[in-house]
Amino acid sequence: MDTKALEAVGFTKGEVKVYLSLLKLGETTTGRIIEKSKITGSKVYEILNKLIEKGLASYIIKEKTKYFQATSPRRLLDYVNKKQEEFIDEKKEIEHILPELELIQKTKQKIQSSQIFEGYEGVKTVFSLILDSLKPSEEYYAFSLGEELRNENIMLFLQNYHIKRIAKRIKVKIIANLSEKSLFKGLYRLKGLEVRYYKDSVPLGVFIFKDYIATFTFKEKPTCFLIKSEQISNSYKNFFESLWKLAKR
Repeated sequence: MDTKALEAVGFTKGEVKVYLSLLKLGETTTGRIIEKSKITGSKVYEILNKLIEKGLASYIIKEKTKYFQATSPRRLLDYVNKKQEEFIDEKKEIEHILPELELIQKTKQKIQSSQIFEGYEGVKTVFSLILDSLKPSEEYYAFSLGEELRNENIMLFLQNYHIKRIAKRIKVKIIANLSEKSLFKGLYRLKGLEVRYYKDSVPLGVFIFKDYIATFTFKEKPTCFLIKSEQISNSYKNFFESLWKLAKR
């Protein structure tokens, strides 16, 4: 039996073993549960108490001996529904205190900082930061990712990202090398995106937004180097704008 579904809703491996043992044994003592589940006695008692708290097990006492049994497996649905309700309540509580937490971070945040994000989830975090930092009708600048645009997974990720960008009405200007013109065929018609091409080499994977400079690389492991600095960001913006005037559509 595949027990991943039980583990996915919060059961430990030990709880799964004890719960399945109860289902198979019916009304039983801890000795038989220990034998069936291969879990030590002290741990079995702890797990049984947790299953009872979750409404998935019960016990009776016969001649001073406890006999345990599993409740109906349909109680699992009640358990999951309860967890969903708790999750919704917890989410509301987090949403309530989020502005205060963000204010604390903003108050204590350094004027200049740097971070490294690794893996696709890390890269997604930075792309989300771009959208969260900008207001509708604002824009950011980017230098092409170059040959990375030949990667189908990266192109799919960018297309999904641009759907979110367009929904928020954020604009982007991109400068690429003239030799990369064919790589942008899939992005040409995206609203709010303008690409120009420069005849000489340009930086690769550099994004400039607000006070941030993000440099992306997808070699070996997707990585982003993120710098927050008004001074450095302004320097990059000036450099980008000077090349933008020289670049061609």
